[in-house]
Amino acid sequence: TEHYCDRDDCLTKRLVNYTKRVKKFGPAEGNEKPVNQVTEFYSRDPSIPADDDIAELTFLLNEEKIFIKHHLQDQRIIASTHEYLKPQQSEDKGQVQITTDMVSSFQVERRAKTPKLMHIYQTIMSLIEKKSDVLINARISEQEVRDVLEQRTQEELTTELSVSIYDTARNDTAKKRREEIERKKRDDEVEERRWS
Repeated sequence: TEHYCDRDDCLTKRLVNYTKRVKKFGPAEGNEKPVNQVTEFYSRDPSIPADDDIAELTFLLNEEKIFIKHHLQDQRIIASTHEYLKPQQSEDKGQVQITTDMVSSFQVERRAKTPKLMHIYQTIMSLIEKKSDVLINARISEQEVRDVLEQRTQEELTTELSVSIYDTARNDTAKKRREEIERKKRDDEVEERRWS
């Protein structure tokens, strides 16, 4: 989980859920955990209508779905939602086929227009691009955490404790000074006995 403040895009939190790694025989392909779900939370942007302002954006990677929950409108108790299915590429041309079945929507406003196929296509393509950006950012965050943990491990291995000057039992310089004073005192006593 990452928390953000004062961003231009109003992003406040990113939550990444991982699945367990499937153990395979053979050489290790990478050290990355498989991501199951990424959820981003956004604060309200008053310059955008609530039906268009995203409050929560969830990428369900295993199910290949994208779920959007918008902010609440004034005097409403339910928010508008959209669920998009990832389009399949056609086998012959490699193009993406978009149909109205790929979108499931709940609009709070009864008079809201049904989105056209071109708008659905543009939205899905921008969400797919955003998904890849979000995954890259999640991997960058993982690497930062690994770097910090490695740096902490190195710091713990090379720890050097400082001994207080008042701890005469463990402070080598204080111990040497004390032994020097005691030796000098003994020498003075021996010298005094010899003269007396």
